[in-house]
Amino acid sequence: MHIRLSELIKKIKDSDNDTKNVLINMFGAFSVKGGALIVSLLATPAYIRFFNDNSALGLLYTLLSVISWVLNFDLGIGNGLRNKLTVAFAKKDNDAIKKYITSSYISIGMVVLIIILLSIFSFDFVSWNLIFNIDSEIVSYQAVLLSVKIVFSGIMLQFWLRIISFILYALQLSSINNVLSLITSILQLLYVSFAASGTNDYNLVVMAVVHTLAVNVPLVVVTVVVFSMRRLKSVRLRLSDFSLYHTVDVLRLGGKFFFVQIAYMVLINTNEYFISLFSDSSYVVDYQIYYKLFTIIGTIVSLTLTPIWSAITKAVVEKRIKWINKLYKKLLLFGAVGCIFEFILIPFLQFVINIWLKEDAIVLDYTYATVFAVFGSLIILNSIFSSIANGMGKLMPQLICFGLGAIIKVPLAYLLVSHIGSWIGVIIATVITMAVYVIIQPIVLRQEINRLGKSIE
Repeated sequence: MHIRLSELIKKIKDSDNDTKNVLINMFGAFSVKGGALIVSLLATPAYIRFFNDNSALGLLYTLLSVISWVLNFDLGIGNGLRNKLTVAFAKKDNDAIKKYITSSYISIGMVVLIIILLSIFSFDFVSWNLIFNIDSEIVSYQAVLLSVKIVFSGIMLQFWLRIISFILYALQLSSINNVLSLITSILQLLYVSFAASGTNDYNLVVMAVVHTLAVNVPLVVVTVVVFSMRRLKSVRLRLSDFSLYHTVDVLRLGGKFFFVQIAYMVLINTNEYFISLFSDSSYVVDYQIYYKLFTIIGTIVSLTLTPIWSAITKAVVEKRIKWINKLYKKLLLFGAVGCIFEFILIPFLQFVINIWLKEDAIVLDYTYATVFAVFGSLIILNSIFSSIANGMGKLMPQLICFGLGAIIKVPLAYLLVSHIGSWIGVIIATVITMAVYVIIQPIVLRQEINRLGKSIE
């Protein structure tokens, strides 16, 4: 084991700078994910014990999922900034770095202000219990309303503060973002593990507050630390550094990312809501159990791929197409192994669930498990294809496939839930709509890599 570790360290040291950065961030992602996996496994039974009512807990999961949709409405500025900053850092263009960062903070600040003004006054007139399909005898209207306002306020603050995450991606320090996510999960787990439980109303409101603090406090701390670093010490949020040209430049690319984000959000991040709407909020807890188990591998793959996006962007600027092609082939092999493990997991699931949830364990449905194995495999492949495509800035397949998928998913999910008589219809609809992209994107990527290779010969 000592020899293997030494060989790994030597391999990292002997690599070129870009490969070294990717390997270090990948290693960081694996290390963090080990901790995140433990936290995730501990969190579900802790939440179930804290709430002691699956309908109320399902409401919390759905509320956080729905309000978090707002994070996608940044007009693509975050991901546009990520690509533009990566290029600016590669060229060591300090003036562009300052203007891109300042313009993004001011632009997103304006978006946040507009959303708050349009939303906050209308909340009192919305029938939230009806929207979330939860009986007021389980959770009162006042508690749901207050929780919505707290979570929404927290998301708005996160909306602005998380710009630092995209700066870290551009700096190829993606592992720090993984640590932030882990810290947030740990803080929430600590609370539900040691705090006293109360009524459904109390539990929902207090967890809304805990979530808001756990997400935003780490972002504030890391923002202060990052802007104290040598590479960004000259960057200060001055109005004089705001540039309409740099804002439009980010939006030009970011606009495409924006539509991709919205469409992908409908495909992946709406499952909890549609399960609540078409079935019952209590089934969201069952969904979370299957989802957490079958996305463990996908999450590991996704975290591992985090540094790839910016590394690809830098490689395209430097015209290192052979490096991209070699990396792409390795990632495909990595993804294939991940997909195989999704299905290997199925026979052992009931045993794992029994140990994990103990008296709260559900009875495994092997048909559901197979659907989730396919779902998990598609998430793995999507992560690989999208990381390469996003790094190249080639988003048309995602725009078309995710756009059409988002339109089709809602009626398809409703029809499947009605026909099957189960919430699993929502996941089957997601699988069908995602599969189209996973078939088309690799064909387009291969053509693009070949084209870039020929252009530099």
